Amino acid sequence: MTARLPILTALLLTLLAAPALADSAMLVIDSSASMAGKLGRDRKADLVADAVASAVTDFPTEAKIGMLAFGNVSKTSCSDAAVVVKPQQNGNDAVAQAAAALAPRGKAPLAVALERAANALDYRKERATIVVFVDKIEACDADPCVLAESLKQKARDLTIEVIGLGLDDADSARVACIAEKTGGKFLNAKDGTDLAGGLTAALASAKAPPATLPSASLDAPAKVVQSDVFEVGYDGPKDKDDRIQISWPGLPPGSEIRSVLASPDGRKRRLTAPTEAGTYELRYYHPELNAVLATRVLDVAMRPVTVSAPARIPAGTPMTVAWTGPAADSDEIWITPANGETKLASVAVRHNFKPVSLDAPLEPGLYEVHYHSAADNSTAAKVQFTVDPPAVTLQAPSSAPVGTRIDVAWTGPGARFDNVVIARAGMASSEHVTMSRIRPDMASVRVTVPAEPGSYELRYVAGDGKAVFASVPFTAE
Repeated sequence: MTARLPILTALLLTLLAAPALADSAMLVIDSSASMAGKLGRDRKADLVADAVASAVTDFPTEAKIGMLAFGNVSKTSCSDAAVVVKPQQNGNDAVAQAAAALAPRGKAPLAVALERAANALDYRKERATIVVFVDKIEACDADPCVLAESLKQKARDLTIEVIGLGLDDADSARVACIAEKTGGKFLNAKDGTDLAGGLTAALASAKAPPATLPSASLDAPAKVVQSDVFEVGYDGPKDKDDRIQISWPGLPPGSEIRSVLASPDGRKRRLTAPTEAGTYELRYYHPELNAVLATRVLDVAMRPVTVSAPARIPAGTPMTVAWTGPAADSDEIWITPANGETKLASVAVRHNFKPVSLDAPLEPGLYEVHYHSAADNSTAAKVQFTVDPPAVTLQAPSSAPVGTRIDVAWTGPGARFDNVVIARAGMASSEHVTMSRIRPDMASVRVTVPAEPGSYELRYVAGDGKAVFASVPFTAE
C-alpha cells in the first residue's frame, strides 16, 4: 500500500529521521470512528498505519519512541485516550505493529490525548516531541490550544507537530494553534498523493545540527528539464551514507524528493530531475549530523509537449509517433477521431522518450494523435493525420486440391494480427475456414485449402478479423 501514502510517509520521515541523540517522541493517533472514512481514495486509518510503518524504520533505536491512541476503545467516552506503547528504546517495531492494529471506533478527545502523551514522555524534565494525527475535534473535548499553551509553559522543551486529515476550516484553525503554541508546524493533508503540498508544509526535525559543520560544495546545472538525467559534482566529507538530494526549498534536513549516495572517491553522480516543473534545492546532506552542508538552487523547466505522425498512412498500417513531454506516470499517446476525445487506440509513453508504435485505424478518414496527460486528464498536444484506403493485393492459384497447401503472395499493411484466410462468400470478416497469420518480414504465407470442395474467397483480413481489405475468388477441388 505504500504507493498511496507518500505525503504521510514524507511527513513522518521528516519528523523521525534524526540521529541517535534525537528527542524522545510520542505518536498520538486519532482512531475515532471518522478515521474509517477516506482521504482521497483510501481509508484514513490505513494511510496513517502504513505511513507509521515506513517512517519508524529510520528512527534511531537509541532514542525513545512510543504511541498513544485515542478514540479506539469506547464509542461514547470523551476520555478514551491511552498509551499503547510506552516510550522506549528499540520501540520502532512495537509502534508500527500497534498502529496497524488500531480499529476506528469512538470519539476523538484530542486534549486528553495530548496531556497523557506529554506525561508519558516526562515532558517536564526531558526534551520531547509529540506528533499528532487528528481527524476531528469532539464537542465534549477541552480546548486543545489552551492545553498546549499550558503544557509548553510547564515543559523543559516540548514541541507538538500536528497533521490534520482533511479537516475543514474551523477544525484546522482549532488544531493549527496547538503547533503554533509549542513551536511546531501544522499540515492539513487533503489526500494521500499530494506530495508537493505535503513537502512544502513539512515539519521541523527534532534535532538541530551542531554549530560547526564540515564544508561541502556542489557543482550542477542551474536549470534542467522535467525528468532529465543530469550529473552532479560535489566535495565534502564523503562519509558513509552522505547523500546528494533534491528537495523542496525550506524543508528541514533529511527531507528529499530523491537522492543518490555520495561516492567515497568523489566521482560525479547522476540524478533524475523531478517530473513537476518548479524551483527545487540540491543538497549535500550528512545523515550522521542531520545537517545540510551545501545547497544549490535547481530550476526544473517544463518539458515541451509535442507529437508528430505521418501526414497520410494506409489503413491498418503500423505508424510511428514521435513525442516529447514529461513522461509522467500513466501518460499515453492516443489515436482519436478528428476533433474528438474518444480514444480509439493508445500506448503508454516511455521514460526513455523513444517513439511509440500504433496501428492506423482501419476506416479511412481524418484522425488525430494526442499526448494525453494523466495528471489532469487532458490533451497536452495533438496533430491530425489522414488514413487512406489500404493498398492491398493477393496473388495465388485460382484453385487447388482440397487439403493441400498453397502459397499466397501479399502486399498490404502487414500489421500485427493481420491474416490471409480462406472463407466462404458471405462470411463475416471475423469468420474463416482456414487462416495463416502474416509476418511483415515475409512476402507470402502458406494457407491450407479447405477439406470440402467448393467456391471460396481468399481474403486479406486486418485487425484480427475487424475488416476485409482485399479478396479474390478461389476454388477447392
